[in-house]
Amino acid sequence: MLNKYTKKLSLIGAMASLFAVTNADAQLIYLGSQDFGGTGLGAVNTILTIQNNGTEFGSVGFDDIDNQSITGEAKTGASQTLVRSLGSLGINAASDLRVVFNADEPAGNGIDLTNLVLSIFSPTGSLLFESGAFGPISFADTFNGIGNAGFVFGLDNTDAALAQSAAFSGNYGLNLVGLSAMATEAAGGPETFFITNVSAVPEPSTYSMLLLGLLGIGILRRRNFM
Repeated sequence: MLNKYTKKLSLIGAMASLFAVTNADAQLIYLGSQDFGGTGLGAVNTILTIQNNGTEFGSVGFDDIDNQSITGEAKTGASQTLVRSLGSLGINAASDLRVVFNADEPAGNGIDLTNLVLSIFSPTGSLLFESGAFGPISFADTFNGIGNAGFVFGLDNTDAALAQSAAFSGNYGLNLVGLSAMATEAAGGPETFFITNVSAVPEPSTYSMLLLGLLGIGILRRRNFM
């Protein structure tokens, strides 16, 4: 009997490990999905908006020649694509920064995010930090509609430390954040990316761990009554 009980707890632990984040390489890492609601264009700090059929790519950066630099299929309408300062984003530490990807695909179809790189520039256009090579992620399903939900990313431990050292000293609130992204298997769009503070985004894994904890309590109670 004890062996069966132990196996159940081991299963819970194994399930929990699926939600653990690995930090082997310096990059933006996927933390999970989050249903926000009310995060459409103009309602949040959108940095980049891209749209195209099949493969879509775009970037926004900052330099000392043309100031804001936009490339690819990035949309340039109001609140769609623009660099924003760390101060306006309310980001006080690199580890607090979260990038939220909102894919607006027909009927919630899937999409592959093949690249996502975050850059931080000085007010004079010097590149202070750039996140590492991104590992492609395939999303089998998406949340239809701009601003309904998003996939949350954060800097891994290595990149967070590098960004903190390079871009979070002195008058760091004036430093500017840009993004570069590429997606494939796109059939609708637009796809949007906004940046927020960790305090505004409950960690997706928190809900998963809570559910697993409740499952464990349920198993214990059931066992006590048997």
